[in-house]
Amino acid sequence: MEWTDVSLPPDERYSRHGLIDWWNQDKLTRANVLVVGAGALGNEVLKNLALIGVGHITVIDFDVVSITNLTRSVLFRESDVNQPKVEVARRMILEINPDISVRAIQGDLEFDLGVGNVREHDIIIGCLDSINARWAINNMAYRAGIPWINGGIGVVNGEISFFDPNIDAACYECTITDRMWKRRNQRYSCQGLKRDLPEKSMPTTATITSIIAAMEVQQALLYLHQKEGVLEAGEKLFLNLNPWNAFKVKIPRQEYCLAHDLTLEPSIKLTYSPSLTVEEILKQLDVSGFSDSVLWLRNEVIDRMQCLNCGDQEPINIPRSQFAERDIVCPNCQQERQIQILDKFSLATTQNPINLEQLCLPHNEILHCETSQGRISIQFCPT
Repeated sequence: MEWTDVSLPPDERYSRHGLIDWWNQDKLTRANVLVVGAGALGNEVLKNLALIGVGHITVIDFDVVSITNLTRSVLFRESDVNQPKVEVARRMILEINPDISVRAIQGDLEFDLGVGNVREHDIIIGCLDSINARWAINNMAYRAGIPWINGGIGVVNGEISFFDPNIDAACYECTITDRMWKRRNQRYSCQGLKRDLPEKSMPTTATITSIIAAMEVQQALLYLHQKEGVLEAGEKLFLNLNPWNAFKVKIPRQEYCLAHDLTLEPSIKLTYSPSLTVEEILKQLDVSGFSDSVLWLRNEVIDRMQCLNCGDQEPINIPRSQFAERDIVCPNCQQERQIQILDKFSLATTQNPINLEQLCLPHNEILHCETSQGRISIQFCPT
């Protein structure tokens, strides 16, 4: 075996990386990676990203540490139970590598992170366990034009897949079968309201978790180096540890998949203000030459509820899919109320002054807009 002669300081943190002929530590130091999910898979991914020196990491998860996480999550300790997963993970990976920056967001990707925030990253790594969460990542990634890696784990088996909105290949939504859509939709009523269903526990172990996470990070590592990865866009790799086997498949691109039409046009930037109204936005577009504008929300919002039996009205201002089905009942007469949904706006139809806060828009959101001059998008930038 021949050894490469390099003149790196022996006490430099990344000196062993420098022995790899294609490795560029500067690229990794400048890289921005979004990790969605900070459970077992997310723990391993975050640990690996910190070790290889990815300079800027954002991690988002709404959950807190539970005692059952401790058998599979390398970053969590018993003293962390009931603490936000993202905050614990951030603290621990900064102990591993204090030279990186880590942004922790305790929230939901779909509702608490703007498309503009997603666009700031080079790649997304998904570490989730539900069809709906993966569908949401895919939706955000294709709107932002950012590639993403999906990982999934079972007892002794796992899979990773790679999707890139900039390449004409299958996306995650292309993989969703009728049966999968049915499973996803069981969590919502006929009106699209959230049902109170118990979360299913996923049986898995630390062994398959660490392997799948390593494969996700390796795919991201090669992508950031602009080298051919384990997977091309629209491919999926299946791995089984007992009995051992692995194989890769090309996912068929579905001709009528809606996700491929989500990529947004170049943005007009406006400063985000909670009090900024939809009417003010549309008038500003009209003055700028974009007449007859129709502004579309990414997530439908329940504006108000009205009881036709007793006449009671209640302002809601909550995304439709986050509103609990049980709360549709009128508190006064116990009859089911009607809901008023907001999904798009124009000067011709906008009557009441509705502001960005009432629309539950996250900061740095980007919305699609149809105008007389063609399609544009509007980015609501933080001050």
